[in-house]
Amino acid sequence: MRTVHLLVAVLVSVVSSCRCGEGVSTVKPSLSVAPASVDFGQVKSGDRQARTLTFEARTQTAVSIASISLEPGTAPGGVEGFVLGTRPMSVDAFGKATLPITFAPTQLVQYQATLVVTSNDADKPVVRVPLVGEGARPIISITPVCERAQQCTGSVVVAPPAIDFGLEPLSRPVVVPASQLPGVVITNDGPVPLSVTKVAIEGADAAAFTFARTEATPWELMPGEGRTPQLRFTPTSAAQMTYQAQLIVESEDPDRARVVIELRGALLPNQPPRVCFNLTRVTPPPEGGGPRDYAAQALWAPLLTPPAGGYDFTLSRDVRPGELVQFSALSDLVDASTCTTDPESGRANLTYAWRLIRVPMGARVPTLSSASAATTQLRPVVTGDYVVELTVSDGQASTVVTGRFACAIKQDLVVQLEWTGFDGVDLDLHLVRPSATSPQDPFSGAFEFFDAPLPDGGASQTSGDLNGYAARTVLPTIVGANFNWGDPSALDDPKLNLDNTGSSGAGPGGDLIENISLDNPEHDATCATAPCTYRVFVHAFRDERMSAPLACTVDGGTGCRDGERCSCALATERCVAESAPIGDAGVGAGKCYVAPTPMVRIFVKGATTPARVIPLEGLTPPDAVFLGAPCQMWAVAEIGWPPRSQLGTLPDGGTPPPTIVVPGTGGGGRLTSPVLGRFGYRPSGGSLRCTPDLMINGTAWYGQNP
Repeated sequence: MRTVHLLVAVLVSVVSSCRCGEGVSTVKPSLSVAPASVDFGQVKSGDRQARTLTFEARTQTAVSIASISLEPGTAPGGVEGFVLGTRPMSVDAFGKATLPITFAPTQLVQYQATLVVTSNDADKPVVRVPLVGEGARPIISITPVCERAQQCTGSVVVAPPAIDFGLEPLSRPVVVPASQLPGVVITNDGPVPLSVTKVAIEGADAAAFTFARTEATPWELMPGEGRTPQLRFTPTSAAQMTYQAQLIVESEDPDRARVVIELRGALLPNQPPRVCFNLTRVTPPPEGGGPRDYAAQALWAPLLTPPAGGYDFTLSRDVRPGELVQFSALSDLVDASTCTTDPESGRANLTYAWRLIRVPMGARVPTLSSASAATTQLRPVVTGDYVVELTVSDGQASTVVTGRFACAIKQDLVVQLEWTGFDGVDLDLHLVRPSATSPQDPFSGAFEFFDAPLPDGGASQTSGDLNGYAARTVLPTIVGANFNWGDPSALDDPKLNLDNTGSSGAGPGGDLIENISLDNPEHDATCATAPCTYRVFVHAFRDERMSAPLACTVDGGTGCRDGERCSCALATERCVAESAPIGDAGVGAGKCYVAPTPMVRIFVKGATTPARVIPLEGLTPPDAVFLGAPCQMWAVAEIGWPPRSQLGTLPDGGTPPPTIVVPGTGGGGRLTSPVLGRFGYRPSGGSLRCTPDLMINGTAWYGQNP
């Protein structure tokens, strides 16, 4: 190994000391320039666009650059648009250098130049690089649009550009969707980007015109790109009819730097809603049969335009006490162009307000199922005339329509009992047929039993007293029992239409009502040739009010009897003995209770206005009868009905009206000494319930007691 090292050392020494001859060649410089040409394309006049040339030494010898210059071409712009950056003076061996070139056109012309590079590259001492570019401008296009297919209701003019929004209400309950608004299509039709510097509404009425969406500027629109601002017109005052403003669009388009689009609109005076309504359905209680429907299109047709004085359903709609009545404001549930509707917006955002503005005197106002919906229901109980009012509003204007209907049982004789304000007290209404009465006893016929034969020769078991206890409790237990009061058919049978057991379902002050009706009263056997008398009684059956009354004492004397005021503090209170035995009046310890004050209304020939109200209404001070204790009975009225022989005897073909006598009335029709009796008894222990005091044919019944 020492021998090898020595040889290498000697060889290196020989080589290093060698002197090469003149025939050895050197490496030449070589320059490459890329790219071979530069096309800047179209550049917005005033903008700048930069490119880069790369110089590269292709050998291990550095390149020396003698000069870099521009020579003009044949295009109009020449070399003016080209700007050279820092020019490299040399390129290191195998190295690179760059030359920035910027194209900055100032005119809308073509530019052409040649970049000339001179170097010590012996093979290519001069390199020529073509440079081209064009000065260009953006081109703005502005077109007003209002697409009918999108339900736009305005109109536009393209040249000169303008938008007319037409008639518009002061406000709309439902805002028009942006897709249905007029707009302006702003497009860049040029080859270079467009800067839109301003899109604004100006002018005297600019506040009435707004953009559907915020349009903040500047925008930069690329070639072929566009935007469509949509505009909304909203009048600002009911006192101003026409409006005018301008949409201003400013951009870099030198030919259309500022474009003005005229905006016009006019106020549409608000039109109130067009309103109609109908009494569409009457639904009886379950035992009263199916509903009566009045919603057919043929029945709606004459109602689409309300009469000047409001609707009158009294003759065309049959409504009986206790039936559910439905009203509707919509003649067509689907078509919003029919009533009820708003000229500006159909049914959108309409509000409804129903209320009863008239009820029979003394009646509680029935509760509406919904006072603010398009339909509502109520259940009238008191016989008489009712007026319903409907107010429909669109937020600016309202339309009011009224409708009248009658709640009545359209029969010859209707008797109605009311004891408003005594929830928990059960009073019973009695109607007694003439065949069961006698003139000597004011209470004759009361609680006449289902027995035969009758004075009229009937063979069936018929009671002459229709009341709740007889109809509800006793009638179902006696085979063959009925209320056949004359004609063999059922057409003239009395009907207990409403039978209230002391609960209104609405708390104190509710409708506590009983109602009995009768057709053809002249069919009674005693009514053939002479007037006959129907009697009306009210019986106090039960008191279930929760209270803590004060004590009192019933002495049985003339100063204090059961059901009289006695020592009770309030004028409305009556002393009720702890018991009222059979065959004797109640005496001894008792308690003070506020006594119910019944009122009876008598209607004849289907009228909704009573022929008589007992006690009379409107008296000052008011008149009242106090049924002070359970088992008391009040002989209310004697109705003298004309005989069959007088039917149609009046000159006009009519029949003389019945006469109504109220026992115990004095001057001015006041009830100075109401006729009171007692039927049934109260067992000891403070019971406030009247109990049957006798048995007839195995059935508990009521007899008269002192």
